[in-house]
Amino acid sequence: MADIEVKIRPMEPEDINGILDVDRKISGMDRAVTYQDLVRKGLGGEVDVSFVAEVDNQLVGFILAYLTYVREELSEACVIQIFGVDPAYQKRGTASKLIQALMEKCRAKKIKLIRVMLAERDGDLQGFFKRLGFEHGRYIEYSKSL
Repeated sequence: MADIEVKIRPMEPEDINGILDVDRKISGMDRAVTYQDLVRKGLGGEVDVSFVAEVDNQLVGFILAYLTYVREELSEACVIQIFGVDPAYQKRGTASKLIQALMEKCRAKKIKLIRVMLAERDGDLQGFFKRLGFEHGRYIEYSKSL
């Protein structure tokens, strides 16, 4: 593929179908989610720190994040809930541009911590975040399926 021009912009409510299309290409799953679901259930807050990536006005990537307070810092933090890039546009800098836009927005809001939870087995994604300067946190997740 030739060089592509990726445009990063804030997420808008009408982006949900494009986000679900990209998610479906990555996961193979068809999720029934609306923008309101993302705000109320998935993210728990406004999505003004969420972004999409476009190539030729087609949505090819997204990062959904929200602001919250973290107890160990007693300050506001940004949590990356989910992000993805269409497989046809991966390994071309799109994900890095999305993370960069998120970091710039957080700096502008004086947010000093960005957090993401990754699967322990996902070495590629761990390597990606390490290359961007993320470090392994001090907490371990425990969960129980009911």
